[in-house]
Amino acid sequence: MVPTASAARTRLRARLYNGGMNLPELHTLIWDELCRGASPARSPFTIWQLATVGLDGAPQLRSIVLREANISAGTLCFHTDLRSPKLAELRADGRVAMLAVDLDRHLQLRLNGVAQVVQDATRIRGMWTGSRPHTLILYKTPHAPGTPIAQPEEGHVREQDRGDGFENFALVEVRLERIEWLDLTPNQHRRARFERGQVPWQGQWIAP
Repeated sequence: MVPTASAARTRLRARLYNGGMNLPELHTLIWDELCRGASPARSPFTIWQLATVGLDGAPQLRSIVLREANISAGTLCFHTDLRSPKLAELRADGRVAMLAVDLDRHLQLRLNGVAQVVQDATRIRGMWTGSRPHTLILYKTPHAPGTPIAQPEEGHVREQDRGDGFENFALVEVRLERIEWLDLTPNQHRRARFERGQVPWQGQWIAP
């Protein structure tokens, strides 16, 4: 019988927690976690903290939802409001850092990369049509994110608002340059770093 993908993942994780996993296997497992985070099933690696460089040079931080992970390209994607201040920040300086934690399994992932706003109209439309309607209604709100309003209700979608919100929809792709994995299991802390180089990725165990 040919083993299923889930059975193969289970064996990989068992090897990881028994200390028998090598760096290439760990790299594969990390991308499996990223792909699961981007899937409809969701996981602790679905919501990330995204750090950017503000237009004033100060750090900025917010949560984003991972929507796509591409292991062959080494990229992640999320969508956001085209009116959001973060897009001006990314156009000025595309460097980003990302962080997510799985508290139940004592795992942390830190990512560094360069983000850019996707310009491919077909790809943008494909992400839009593949998204859940309740996540897209946010793009119909009348004000840009961060706009001062008198009452919370002024930021809600109104009956008279026209369009489906697609005009405010932006897709951002992050080309990863560094991945850090940290196992915070009590008395068994382990940490590894993977960096994109002339070969796809170079792995190294590092001190926790």
